[in-house]
Amino acid sequence: MKKFTIEIPQQEVSYLNQRLANARFTNTFTEEDWDKGVPADYLKKISAYWLNTFDWRKQEALLNQYPQFIAEIDNQHIHYLHIKSPQPNAIPLMLIHGWPGSFADFMQVIEPLTNPEDSNQLAFDLVIPSIPGFGFSVPVKEKGWNMFRIASAFTTLMKQLGYEKFAVHGGDMGAGIVGIMSGIAAYNLIGTHINSDFFAVAGLGMFPSDNSFFTENEKERLAWMKQYKKEGTAYLEIQATRPHTIGICLSDSPIGQLAWMLEKYKEWTDADTVLPENAVNIDQLLTNVSLYWFNQLGASSAEIMAENMSMAFNWGDDHAQAASQWTPPKVQSGIACFGKKQDESLLKKLVSLMGEPDRWAFYDRGCHFPAMEVPDLLVNDIRQFYSGK
Repeated sequence: MKKFTIEIPQQEVSYLNQRLANARFTNTFTEEDWDKGVPADYLKKISAYWLNTFDWRKQEALLNQYPQFIAEIDNQHIHYLHIKSPQPNAIPLMLIHGWPGSFADFMQVIEPLTNPEDSNQLAFDLVIPSIPGFGFSVPVKEKGWNMFRIASAFTTLMKQLGYEKFAVHGGDMGAGIVGIMSGIAAYNLIGTHINSDFFAVAGLGMFPSDNSFFTENEKERLAWMKQYKKEGTAYLEIQATRPHTIGICLSDSPIGQLAWMLEKYKEWTDADTVLPENAVNIDQLLTNVSLYWFNQLGASSAEIMAENMSMAFNWGDDHAQAASQWTPPKVQSGIACFGKKQDESLLKKLVSLMGEPDRWAFYDRGCHFPAMEVPDLLVNDIRQFYSGK
C-alpha cells in the first residue's frame, strides 16, 4: 500500500479550460425543457461556471485533506481513503459509491461519521474505495471486473487494513457490491446498509408478474416505473452495449461528459428541486465531473458497467431458482429509501423481493444521491442501524 496525493498536472487543467472556452453548443429553435435531455442554455450556464468560477485546485485540496492510498489487489490498483475516528471502539465502515459518482460523493459525511458532535454517538473508521474504473482506481488492467470480483477485492482490502469484522454501506452500483459481499464475506460483516430509490429500483426491472398484492395507487406508480424503465435507461443500455463508442465521445468532450452526468443529477435528485444545483452543491457536482474528465472515467466506467450488465438478476421472477445450495450466514441488513411519500409502500414491497431487510427506513427528502443531497439523514440512518436502533 502506498500513500497517494491527487495532483492533476496544470497542463491538464489548462487544457480543460481551453476546451470549455471553445465549446460548440447545439442551436435550438424550440422551447427548451428537460424532456429530451439537458437544455442547451442551461448547459452553457453550467459550463461557464465550470470555466470561470469553479476552482479545481481548491477542490483538489479539500479531497487531499484526507489520507489516501493505492493498494495492489488482484493485479489492480485500488484507490481508497482511510480516515480513522479519534474515538475509541469506532466501527470500521466501508462506503461504496455508484455511477455517476466517485469517492468524492461522501465528502459531507466523513466528519459526522468519524467525529460526531455527541461523544456518546457511534463513531466509525471509514474506508472509501474507488471502484475499479472509477476515481483513481485506473487503469483497469484486464477484463472481468464484475461486482463479484470487486466485492472480493474490497473484502481483501479491509482484511489487509486489519479489519476482520467490518460494516459496509453502498448506493447504486455500490449497493449491488454490498449485496454480493453479504454472501461472499458474510463471516466478516457486522452488517450491510444500502440506500435505494424509485430510479434505482426501476433500473433493475424488479417487476413481479403477479400484481394482485398492489393497491390501485401502487399499480399506477408501478406503471410509471415501467415507463421509466422503457424510456429512461437508454444511458445504461448504451454504456452496457457500446462502451467503446460512448467512451470515445466522453473522453474527447468535457461538455459531453458534463451533459451526460447533469441529466442524471437532474432526473435522480429530489423532485421538489428545480435544478441539479438546488439539490447538490454545484462545486461537489463539478468535482465529480472533473474527476471523470481528467481520468477519462467516461470510458473506463462504461467498460465496468458493460461487465456488470452481463450479470443477470431477475429479482421478481416467480420461477427463479437459487444459484447454489450453499447458504451464507445471516447478516443484519438495513435499507434506507429516499423519495416521495406516494412511492413508499410500493418501494417497500418491491425491495422485499430481494429479501426482507432487518431495518427499513423511508425519507421524503433526497433521492438517488443522499450522501450529497441529505447527508444528515444518511448519517443518522447509518448510525441508527449500526447502533441496533
